[in-house]
Amino acid sequence: MYKGVPNLIKIADKYGAKITFAVMPEVTAYFPKDIDHELGLHIHSGWEEFHRGDFSFYVGDSFLRENTNQSSTSTVLRDYSYEEQLDMIKIGKGHIYETFGIEPTSFVAGRWSINNDTVKALIKTGFKCDCSAPAHSKPCHHDWSKLPRICMPYHPSADDYQRRGDLHLLEIPVSQMFPSGNVNPESVPVYGLSWFKACFLEYYNQNAPLFHICLHSPCMVDPYFTSAMDDFLKFISKHDNINFRFASEIAEYNDFVAKTNILPYLPRINRSILRIGLKTVRSKAFGGRK
Repeated sequence: MYKGVPNLIKIADKYGAKITFAVMPEVTAYFPKDIDHELGLHIHSGWEEFHRGDFSFYVGDSFLRENTNQSSTSTVLRDYSYEEQLDMIKIGKGHIYETFGIEPTSFVAGRWSINNDTVKALIKTGFKCDCSAPAHSKPCHHDWSKLPRICMPYHPSADDYQRRGDLHLLEIPVSQMFPSGNVNPESVPVYGLSWFKACFLEYYNQNAPLFHICLHSPCMVDPYFTSAMDDFLKFISKHDNINFRFASEIAEYNDFVAKTNILPYLPRINRSILRIGLKTVRSKAFGGRK
């Protein structure tokens, strides 16, 4: 928080970009005060240990564990009842307000995990938008598979958070690369920065009204990622009619129809993408076995 957030703000301010920070209640004491950017709420329910090779880490929020009713250690928000989700969101929102004097209106769920109860709880507690949707994806801990890859903001239905409706909450999906993957600078080592630029052009060339970037601010302590973010925003800002917005300033765009266009990607195919594609094909050919 001490380094990553100020580094990200410095880069954003350089290009006039706007950041909506989704803040976990347990990190409020470390988060910079009096910043000229937007603050939202980020809920990581439960408490679990995860492993990536020899590296282990915990996911959860100690403040929420101590101050809310949670019947499980699951870090998947949709695993909890409506009442439990409402309690976590209400307490978390109150803590943000007590710390910063700002009432958050935007929300991001940990592990992108929401359900219809989450939407109901967000509306109950006065949230205006939710940014928890990595469109067209369905891992074990969340389901956004009904959304098209290029998906603009929409108001969800009470019966299905992935369908358009008339609820007073705006879903703002994270932009997705071709064929998949969040537009998140943390994935630059995998895809290459040129692939992110190609994705932006895919959106820009068809006059898409929104291009939504996500990232975790701790990556901004690493010069590699700060350089990538700076380069990416510099590339975006050179194009005409770019208007940066906070999440709370986003609206629904009913007159836009998205189309997949792989042309911007073709001259940018690199070894990373080829390696990923070959790995996927090999996995399917052998029934998913490695």
